[in-house]
Amino acid sequence: MKQKKLLNKTLHHYLVYGLVIAMVVIPVFYALMRWYIIHELDEFLMEERNITIEKSLQTLKISEISEWNRFNSKQIIMPDMEEPEDIVFVSKQVYYEHIQEFKPYRALYSRVEIEGKNFVLYINQNIEEFLEILNFVTIFLVLLMFCLLAGLALITHIIHGSVWKPFYKTLSLTEQFNIQQNEVPDFAFENIREFDCLNSALRKLMLENLQVYKIQKEFTENASHEMQTPLAVLRSNLDMLVQHPDLTEEQTQIIQTLYEAISRMVRINKNLLLLAKMENMQIRDTQTLNVADTVEATLEFLAQQIKTANISVETRIADRTLTVQANKTLFESLINNVIINAIKHNVSGGIIIAILEDGKLDVVNTGIRDELDSEMLFRRFARMSHTTKGSGLGLAIARQICLLYGWEINYSFANGVHRFKVEFSV
Repeated sequence: MKQKKLLNKTLHHYLVYGLVIAMVVIPVFYALMRWYIIHELDEFLMEERNITIEKSLQTLKISEISEWNRFNSKQIIMPDMEEPEDIVFVSKQVYYEHIQEFKPYRALYSRVEIEGKNFVLYINQNIEEFLEILNFVTIFLVLLMFCLLAGLALITHIIHGSVWKPFYKTLSLTEQFNIQQNEVPDFAFENIREFDCLNSALRKLMLENLQVYKIQKEFTENASHEMQTPLAVLRSNLDMLVQHPDLTEEQTQIIQTLYEAISRMVRINKNLLLLAKMENMQIRDTQTLNVADTVEATLEFLAQQIKTANISVETRIADRTLTVQANKTLFESLINNVIINAIKHNVSGGIIIAILEDGKLDVVNTGIRDELDSEMLFRRFARMSHTTKGSGLGLAIARQICLLYGWEINYSFANGVHRFKVEFSV
């Protein structure tokens, strides 16, 4: 969905509201003004009728009607049309032959009595000028509404730069914030309450995150020494104990079990420290690495393990020039973990296919006939099978490496084969 600026969204509502108001107000204004003009003209025609009846028709004779009509162009006496109403107002168009145009008129038909007989007094008034004035005022109102809306948009854009300047300054400082630099941006005091509250909240949040980062970093630095040293001592003592000549077979078996457990603890500790370093952004050195070379080197390194598991390997490398910018140790760990996962969860006589094309690495492998739980798959210590050995951290590390460099790793299952896809952003 396309995003809009807050300013544009606000202006959109203002403009829609303004257009709706204009579409309602202007027609209503035109209708009311036209009704008012017609009402005033009817009152004028009624007054003309009363004056004519009072001053002229009281003494007018039937024989004088034709002569009276000849000298009064706007007032004509006509035979009675036997209309049910005594007074009728109508709007009509009168055609002028000399200009070949119709002109708008307002007319009054009123029944009058002359010498005891009924006649109709017709009075008209040209309303063209009134309608022209009304049209001009309406056009002016339309232009006024347009200018108001355009002015609103212009003023909003002009004040936007100054009103929202503190927000963009805060946004810029927030984007530049780097937790590894151990420094919180200096948010200046703003005279706008909302922006000042935002700055205070961001500063508090950054200080809390910085404190948490320091604690995690200290833990990462201390854990390597505090945990690895006892494990090394245990392993060394077990090595010495294994060489003791008086050990029974049962004691040797117990020592071997302890040795394997300690080795697993060492691997878990190493992997957890690696995850912590990645999450704390403590691994920063990068270099250009060839993906195809790394995949082939990993398969060669794991060749003996693949042979022992009775698995065949097939590579389909369509792009040997694909490179990425990453830490060498992390990138090798990513490829290694994905391929080891395909080995551990495979079946005897199974196959692994490594496909590299279009900026993506697909590792396809046979295995169990059911689809794995994609939600649990990349979680720490999540093990899809209790028959395979491992710490349950391999895929979690793979996902964390992808997150670190903006790549994507996905799992899918189709036609009885499992597929892990790594999409590199190149």
